[in-house]
Amino acid sequence: MFNYSATQWIFGNESLEDSLKRLKKYGYQGVELAGEPYSIDVEETKELLKKYELECSTICGIYTPERDLSSSNDEIRKNAVEYVKNSVDLAKTLNASTVIVVPTRVGKLGPETTLEEEWNNAVLSVKEAGLYAKEQGITLAIEALNRYETYLVNNLTLALRFVEEVNVEGVGIMADLFHMSIEERSMTESIKKISRYLAHVHIADNTREAAGLGQTDFRPVISLLKELGYKGYITMEFLPAVSNPYVASGLRGESTIFDDFTKQSIEHMKEIVGAIS
Repeated sequence: MFNYSATQWIFGNESLEDSLKRLKKYGYQGVELAGEPYSIDVEETKELLKKYELECSTICGIYTPERDLSSSNDEIRKNAVEYVKNSVDLAKTLNASTVIVVPTRVGKLGPETTLEEEWNNAVLSVKEAGLYAKEQGITLAIEALNRYETYLVNNLTLALRFVEEVNVEGVGIMADLFHMSIEERSMTESIKKISRYLAHVHIADNTREAAGLGQTDFRPVISLLKELGYKGYITMEFLPAVSNPYVASGLRGESTIFDDFTKQSIEHMKEIVGAIS
């Protein structure tokens, strides 16, 4: 019913080949690559994807201070838009359908000017990038991050308002169940609200670990995705349960946690899908 992928950055600094080998071993169909168009070796990546018979499902944008689409600094905002356009080019080259976009940098917990100004800046930035993506046949998926990681678009209601103001065909919304576990009162009702824009799905439990290790009941969401006829990837974005969720960038796979979580996630989701089919 669904294809499964996992986002690359959760595996830290291990080689892409090691990550792809793991995903193939546990029955995934794709990988979500980190959005680093300036450093990725495209030809090597293509060869590895072919070798392990995996697709590039998505490009996960990495939104650093230099890539802040909401910034009131013209140079930063221009650089951020160019970054998204380059990520779109990367997606097209690797046959991915979607680029994930966070409207402001990750870790920015308040506006540098005013919320209204930065909201408008982000809308204009995504509109420009979205028009380019539309020309290339690539979807932009707006990701709402929880209040502890950014301030501008924290929930799917705000994401819906944002996308409607951008008003560009092909700019949609991503449902990330970890962030939703913090910000949404009802996951299913929130997804129904944005269903016409639903472009991508991220899966992690409420602890941010692999699906099935926490308290999230994924069954109603998976049932709804089936009902909606969702055709995109189910992408795992689990992390170790640590105070700094980005500690994964310093790991090199010495622990079995990567294998354990990769296996746990897909088995849990397939069990749910099997039960509702």
